[in-house]
Amino acid sequence: MVMWRKLEDLRRSWRPWFVVGFFALLALGLYLGMRPTPPPAAYSWQASFYHGGGIFALTLLSFLAFARWPWWLRAVLLSLVGVAVELVQSLHPTRSTDWHDIVANSTGLVIGLLLIGGYQYVLRRQAA
Repeated sequence: MVMWRKLEDLRRSWRPWFVVGFFALLALGLYLGMRPTPPPAAYSWQASFYHGGGIFALTLLSFLAFARWPWWLRAVLLSLVGVAVELVQSLHPTRSTDWHDIVANSTGLVIGLLLIGGYQYVLRRQAA
C-alpha cells in the first residue's frame, strides 16, 4: 500500500527530468521517422518494434511528465505524432508509408494507456 504512494512521490519529485526525457525521446523519434533514410532493420518485425516501442515509451513518459492530461488528450496527441511521421515518410522518395507502422503505433499507445489506467486505478483504490 505504501509502495504506491512512494512511487507517486518519486514521480512528482522527478517530474522535470521526465519532461526533458519526453521531449528528447519525441525529438529522437521525429528525427528517425522523418529523415530521408530509414533506421537499419534487419528483419521486418524490427520496424514495427521501433514504432510500437517508441510510442509506448512516449505514452509512459507523457504520463510521468504531464500526469494531469486526460487519457483521451494523450491518445489524440500521440496518435497525431505517429500519423505525422507516416505522412512525412510518404513525401520522401526513399521512404514509404506502411499501415503496419500505424498498427504498431496504436498497439504501443493502447498498451501504455492500459498500464497508466491500471496504475491510476490502484492509486484511487489506495486512497479510498
